Order: sequence, then C-alpha cells, then structure tokens
Amino acid sequence: EDYVEQDDLSQNSSDDNQDLSDSEPDKSRQKKASFQTGSEVDRRLRLMLFLSAHLGEEFPLDELAVRFIGKPKSEDELRRFVAILHKDINTLTTVSDDGEMAGSQFFDIDWSLLEAEGIVSATNSLGLERLAGVSQQYMSMLTASVNYLAHSPLLPVEQRDQAKALYMRLRRHVRPGETPWLSLTGYEVEPRNCSIVRSAINAGALIDMEYTDGAGRTRRKVVAPSKIFVDEGVYYVAVWTDVENQAPEDKRSLVAKDTSINKANGLPRIWQVLRVARIEHAEVITPVCPVEIPDVPISELRKWSFDNGTQTCFITDEPDLNFLKSLSGATVEPCGSGVKVHLTVCSDSWFVAFCIAHARHIKAVSPETLRTMIIARAQRELSVDHSDSPIVEN
Repeated sequence: EDYVEQDDLSQNSSDDNQDLSDSEPDKSRQKKASFQTGSEVDRRLRLMLFLSAHLGEEFPLDELAVRFIGKPKSEDELRRFVAILHKDINTLTTVSDDGEMAGSQFFDIDWSLLEAEGIVSATNSLGLERLAGVSQQYMSMLTASVNYLAHSPLLPVEQRDQAKALYMRLRRHVRPGETPWLSLTGYEVEPRNCSIVRSAINAGALIDMEYTDGAGRTRRKVVAPSKIFVDEGVYYVAVWTDVENQAPEDKRSLVAKDTSINKANGLPRIWQVLRVARIEHAEVITPVCPVEIPDVPISELRKWSFDNGTQTCFITDEPDLNFLKSLSGATVEPCGSGVKVHLTVCSDSWFVAFCIAHARHIKAVSPETLRTMIIARAQRELSVDHSDSPIVEN
C-alpha cells in the first residue's frame, strides 16, 4: 500500500491553531479565514451561539478559553488558549471571499474593550430575537449549524439533545429546498421526509414511497424501513424489501424483493439502502401482520449503499481518538503507537476533507490517488508546500 507522510500537514494545521496574531488587531480582523478543521468549526459555532445568548454581558478571554478549549496545564498553555480564542473571534467577524459576513451578522464585538482589557462583550447587530427579519439564507445557515452541533461527537449527549431540540424549532422557519446542504458543517439538513420514515420505523410500519434511483428514474415501492443513519454527512435509510406477506392486498403489486447478488458483500439485495433525500413522497402503511426484520448492525448495512467504493487506509499517532468512533464500517488494528484504519468510502472528496481536518493525528494515508488529492487540496487551502515531502512505500 502507498502512503503519504502527513507530518508537515499536521504541523501546519497545529500552527494554524497556535497563531498568536502578532499583527495589528485591525489587520488580523481583515485576514481571510483559512480552511477550518471540524473541531475548529465546532468550537466557533458554539462560541457564536454562546455570545448570541449572552448579549451585552462581559466575559474575560481566559474564562472563555477554559470554557471552550479546556483547562490549561500551565500559564504558557493558557496564553496559547487565549490567543486561539482571540483568533476565533477574529474569524467569526471576518468578511469572507464572496463578501458575506459570518458571526458579525449576529453580533458586534466591543473591540476597544477586548484589546485594552481582554474582555469579550457582544452587542446585538442584527437581532436574533427578531428571527422573522432574518433572511432565508441566514436562517438556513443557523439551522444547519445547530443541526451540526446536534450530531457533533465532541459535545456531550445532553448538549447534543439540546441542539437537536433547538434545530427542530428552527427548521419550521426554513422553507423546503432552501440551502439543503451547508459546506460549513459537512452535514445535510435533515431531508423533508425523514420524520415520516422515522415515524414508520418507530411504529413498525411499512411505507409506500416514490424515490429517484441512481439513474434518475422515479420509482415506487412498498418497503419496511429499519434504520436511519448518517454516513459521510448524508442521511441514509436501510429498508427491508421482503414484505409481500405484510403488505395490504392493494399494495402488494408495489413490493419488489430483489434477490440479485450485491458485489460488495456477496449477499442478496433483500436489504436496500438509499439516501433519504431521494425519497420524493412517503406514506405510512399499517401492515396486515407484524414485520420481522433481522437486526443487522449499521456497519454491515453500510455495505448495501454502494457496489463500488474506494478502499482506503490511514494510520494514526494515537489509539483512542474520538473521531474514529464515528466511522461506520471501519476496521481498526494496532499499528505502532496508534492504529491502522481500513475504510470503504463512496465519496473521495469527503475522505480528503476528513484527512485534512484530522491531520494532527493522521500520519499516513493510502491509496496513492487520494494521496495526490490530499496534497493538492492542502496546498490550495492550507498554503502548504509539500514539494519535498517524503513519500513512504509501506
């Protein structure tokens, strides 16, 4: 297998977090935002929502650093945490390349107080309490941001549940089809038929669905939905198709049990996995008798979502990393001081972004095709020169 050493990339990613912003404050606020890792996006979203909820209050930078980054082990580490948080605030109030604003649309920072005394005070600029006056673009951004927090493995379960409750309230104010995907978060906004499919799962019912297949054709089928899961930022539903005996008589013509063999796992396609966003219409149907669905883990169901994925592998510097726990279908084995992770992916671009986001802990990546894509994107987005990076064949 071919690997690319990621040490230089990791160092640059770490340096990005440790930037002490020695330049003048005004210049640092005008600096364009660089590529943000998943943990940086997570922290900055939580910071933005926290300040928005405490408008007019004053918070010392060192207290915010402990709240959002962690308890420092030394004075030097505290200074570094404060510098990181200062940079977060700069990033949240920086004009992006396309002229749009980020956090400054939701609050203004008292810069003189921040620079003189190290105290953060956010005042209202747009008015979060007047959500009816917020444009659809920003309502969509806020809704998708909260949705991201609801899925974030970096947050405890209680806070994820709170974010999910807020997301369900905000989602009512976003028109269907408005900004369904947000690159800031890497997560789809929950597709419109997700709640119908979920209710059928909870009730042990069938659904009569119209959906678009991979070739763009509209199909109709009666199935038993089993599980909804998020993979590579996209919502999928696994459905059981062997339901002819359970379907009402007038719906049995819509039952189609596919017994052809799936090349990915050598098993019949009685299971079907499709993107929830492809379901155009869904109606819950009460079965004439209980549906017995085999209990299959998501890691196994995932193999039904594609026939031809990319076999990838990467090596980490530590064994117990949080971001590894969210990888569906990954095979992990010890390797040196860390682990070797084997993963089949259907989105190469997602895997490239994943490796860059976690570059601090990823030492090597395979195959060579993705290695080239990672270097190209890192050079473009992190301004890293890898012309003399060592390439290891292992």
